[in-house]
Amino acid sequence: MRKSGKRITDISIKDVKSYFKDERYKIKKRVDSYSELPELMFSEMNPVFVVSTGRAGSELLVKLFSESNIGSVYHEPRPRMFYGSKLSFELNQNLQSKQIAYLNARYDLLKKSYLEERRFVETNNRNSFFISALNNLFPKAKFIHLVRHPGDFVRSGIRRKYYSGNENDDSRIKPNTIEKSLNDWDRFSDVQKVGWLWNATNNYIEEEKKDINLNKVLLIKSEDLFLKTDTYNKICNFLNHPLLNDKKIDRIIKKPINKQKQSSYPKWKDWSEGDKSSLIKITPLGKKYGYW
Repeated sequence: MRKSGKRITDISIKDVKSYFKDERYKIKKRVDSYSELPELMFSEMNPVFVVSTGRAGSELLVKLFSESNIGSVYHEPRPRMFYGSKLSFELNQNLQSKQIAYLNARYDLLKKSYLEERRFVETNNRNSFFISALNNLFPKAKFIHLVRHPGDFVRSGIRRKYYSGNENDDSRIKPNTIEKSLNDWDRFSDVQKVGWLWNATNNYIEEEKKDINLNKVLLIKSEDLFLKTDTYNKICNFLNHPLLNDKKIDRIIKKPINKQKQSSYPKWKDWSEGDKSSLIKITPLGKKYGYW
């Protein structure tokens, strides 16, 4: 609850509310044996996991989910699993190892949702490297795959200094030893590095989706989520949740979430032909999603 360098007198009411929201709960679920609780949770819960590259509208979804009262919704609960997700991508771990890592970070929140009889929803993009483990752990889980235009994602990443000074670069994935990109990495431009991140993350998700029943995964383009009111209700239908009033959706999507400050870095349409060509070449999945 206490932030680094924050005096006790500086702790706000919001800090206190967040603490009690995360640490205290009211039990509504009848449980005959708490020793059997984990097995009950895994078999009965129907969690929702949003997977993406990040910078794709996950915080907007949090606002919409909260307005719908869909359950216990988390964007980046702590621990944030930054470095752990990088290891999940880079190391050849088995499902059990990934499940242990995930449960070590999230079991208490999952338990809280279960005992309060609320649906667990997490929009943290770090879930992207735990898909198979989560699908195996929760048979009733559903996944929403958010995809954003590569040019817009790369512009956002460059403005946030991905791979060039961002505080979370220690947890950002890089090419592994079997990828051709590894030998060229140090010569890559910012556009190529962040473009590679977009393609590698979505490729990982696509490979994981091959082992999941198609009716458990929904692909959503961020652009549609940002601009079309019916996109969110498409998600509600997918989750078997009551629809949200169009006016409420429109009000929420018109108010930017997690918007970056303006900078001199150009929008995709104003890029040089060389940068556009470079990005298109390193993001072949852009064609699959209809961007190229």
